[in-house]
Amino acid sequence: MDDDVFNRIANLEDELEDIGYIEGLEAGKVIGRIEGREMGCDNGLGIGRDLGFYHGWVQQWLRTAKARPGLVPDRVLKKLTALQSAIDDVPMANGEGADFGDRLKAIQLKFKT
Repeated sequence: MDDDVFNRIANLEDELEDIGYIEGLEAGKVIGRIEGREMGCDNGLGIGRDLGFYHGWVQQWLRTAKARPGLVPDRVLKKLTALQSAIDDVPMANGEGADFGDRLKAIQLKFKT
């Protein structure tokens, strides 16, 4: 019986370490979801704001070109149309292959030219 108590005491550190690991893993999952959601909302807000700006800018220039033919050169209209197409191709939901950062950078480059 003394050996049984001794073995339990000897294994206590390992048992407590295992319990702590499992509890820490579960707590980390919960905290990770919360932090991920907050970070996703912050990043999504910035991306949505930027896309909205570019979309509004392109739409205004396309309306102006339609209302005043000849005002906007054809090469500029082609660039505006390409920019609008790039904006329209951005998915509205997050998923595999969404690569919002890369798409936004490409739109920003088109906007600058």
